[in-house]
Amino acid sequence: LAPESAFGKAAVFGIVVLAACIISSPGNEWRGYTLQPKDRKLPFAEYFKPVNYVRSTGVGATIMGIALMIGMLVTPYAEMLFGYLKEHMVLGLGVLVVIGGVFGALMKQ
Repeated sequence: LAPESAFGKAAVFGIVVLAACIISSPGNEWRGYTLQPKDRKLPFAEYFKPVNYVRSTGVGATIMGIALMIGMLVTPYAEMLFGYLKEHMVLGLGVLVVIGGVFGALMKQ
């Protein structure tokens, strides 16, 4: 059941990344617990807070899944843009100068 469309492939990729982040999160939590400095080491019951764990895992996994999904959707267009700019170097440099000028003007305000 492989998706046919680019959006479908990106959505499946995002879901797989989200699942991988959630599946690997107990190992990350255990690593953080074991790498505590010896002089400030907390007992596991104090270190591990389920509410914080679920929130940070959920938010982190969602951000990672969405970011990589969007990256997968944008990559073909970015490749076309950079290919065009590589062939039209003067235009690319002109656009870069204009963007730099706009940012410079905005930073002065």
